[in-house]
Amino acid sequence: MSLSLSNQSTEFKRKYPRKSFRKFITFVHAGKVGSGSGVEIGEGGMSFKTSHKLNLKDKAIVNLYLTEDEFFSIQLTLLNETKYGSKEFIYGASFDEVSVSLKRQIRTYVARTLF
Repeated sequence: MSLSLSNQSTEFKRKYPRKSFRKFITFVHAGKVGSGSGVEIGEGGMSFKTSHKLNLKDKAIVNLYLTEDEFFSIQLTLLNETKYGSKEFIYGASFDEVSVSLKRQIRTYVARTLF
């Protein structure tokens, strides 16, 4: 029996919950530095808003403060893009390799701010 994907409704589900993350970020993409603001974050990835046009499937290094005391740099892969207004984009990205320590801190951040 053959199933056609076009006849199935596919619902996107994240592996990890995400939480609103409205904080300033900087990033390095294709050798250039840019900035933006976080939109959401979770153990598996994040989304952020920027006026810089980025290439999907590319790698980037994102620098952020999870809390006032917790600074991180992490490599991610850009997965999707949504136009936001006339001059900005929202990018969804997955973290490439997340240390156990950072996963724990993101999980704590999400759980602490979930409700």
